[in-house]
Amino acid sequence: MPIQTEPLSVLDILRSIPDSVLTIDRDKRIVSLTGPAEALTGTAEIAAGGRACGAVLKSEICDTDRCPFDRSFIGGETVTNFNVLMRDAAGEKTPICINTSPLKNGKGEVVGVVETIRVVSHINRLIEELREQRNKVQAVLDSIAEGVFTVDRDGRITSVNRMAERILGYPAGEVLERPCQDVYPQEICGPGSSLHETLQGGRQVRNREVTVADRHGTAVPLSLSTGPFRDEAGTTLGAVCTIRDLREIERIAEERRSRTPFVGIVGKHPRIREVFDLVEMIKDSDSTVLLQGESGTGKGLFAQALHSRSPRRRHPFVKVSCAALPETLLESELFGHEKGAFTGAIKDRKGRFELADKGTIFLDEIGDLSPSVQVKLLRVLQEQEFERLGGTQTIKVDVRVIAATHRDLRQLMREGKFREGLFCRLNVIPVHLPPLRERKADTPLLVEFLLDRFAAKGKGKATSVSPRTMAILMDHLWPGNVRELENVLEHAMVCSRGNVIEPEALPRSLLTGPADLTSHAATSERPPERPSAGPA
Repeated sequence: MPIQTEPLSVLDILRSIPDSVLTIDRDKRIVSLTGPAEALTGTAEIAAGGRACGAVLKSEICDTDRCPFDRSFIGGETVTNFNVLMRDAAGEKTPICINTSPLKNGKGEVVGVVETIRVVSHINRLIEELREQRNKVQAVLDSIAEGVFTVDRDGRITSVNRMAERILGYPAGEVLERPCQDVYPQEICGPGSSLHETLQGGRQVRNREVTVADRHGTAVPLSLSTGPFRDEAGTTLGAVCTIRDLREIERIAEERRSRTPFVGIVGKHPRIREVFDLVEMIKDSDSTVLLQGESGTGKGLFAQALHSRSPRRRHPFVKVSCAALPETLLESELFGHEKGAFTGAIKDRKGRFELADKGTIFLDEIGDLSPSVQVKLLRVLQEQEFERLGGTQTIKVDVRVIAATHRDLRQLMREGKFREGLFCRLNVIPVHLPPLRERKADTPLLVEFLLDRFAAKGKGKATSVSPRTMAILMDHLWPGNVRELENVLEHAMVCSRGNVIEPEALPRSLLTGPADLTSHAATSERPPERPSAGPA
């Protein structure tokens, strides 16, 4: 006869688990907790029943939007390895690992959450070891020639070396144990920064270039690299950020640019030579320049060339993409904001116009500005002054404005989408950049220049293209202009099996699509003898 056993209840099963187990209802109140949970919290099950979860667990994430309960109850997720601190029965901060799962009834409806908790005290031992070695670690950090600071998993600064103090202007005593984004610029610690990506995703970010304002308001170009540090179990405990001051590097680069004014811009066609000559004529002027041309024609390179040849070259060159941000963020990005101007504005922040003072600001995709931002920009162009978002103090700046667009601003004016007054202020010196299809004779020059550049970066071993490949490149209309040509050649360089790029290495779309889509095919120029190429 089979052995008769009494059926086990769900609670019997939960109580057999060695970890602390709690069941919580939809109102975040305790329904049950097991013996290990009683020992951990210091609260008996009979006393815990019906009490708020946060009153029993006493965790740092209770009643915040980080609580994993919400992800399981509202989102139906199973959350694993969620590491936090809680106060145990003795009142000591104890590191715990929480797993949560949605609790469903017979109809499949989520009616609560099951939480399992495991104490991970080995983290405490690691922290203690880190404390004991703090002096040794600090000595090592201070010997590094680059700026270095570390944060814990909540973004609080835990160490700073002397070089970071010097670059950013904040003594260690003023920043330690404070949230990074409350102290350092948002480009270093805020949402979207490399440090934020490392803390959120646990991945390394290398050599991200940003321009920030230091404590004294000076624009400082930096290269940031961030990486996580983990415990033996692989749990991210925080992150380290290294800071390289690019001012000396930029000084050397400026000297090189002054000797070669059009770095990265190649061409001998009369249309592009006219643009080169015009840039030389207007480089010493402070007049506003409007660069017009299709996407990929090099508007950003010409803006940089104008700045690097101007008397403002030793001052900041600040780039802004007017199409990359929504209206509210773009206004704050351009003009800055005061603390409390909007949700998330936790401190005063300078805008790009302030950072570009005495230098040049490059407003890319100017045709995408909203009407309200157009009004503020018009005032800056007219009076060189503005107020920060949420502020009342008028700020004066000395900035040269270079704007760029691939759109027809006159057509936008006719449609009522672009202010005539702003257009007149921007169009003081119009510069039209010809598309690649209108200067096809430059294609061999560009091909040689780009292949040399890719080879210098170690992206392949090809050094030239075959005549058949060149014929295909010459016949293509290049709607994406030089940028598209650059992408095609990089693809071909990677896929090429030898030193000469054959048609088979080109992207399939270039081989299967029509060579020309308009009458340009009838007038396309053929490649001349392969000349030497380099920056014009």
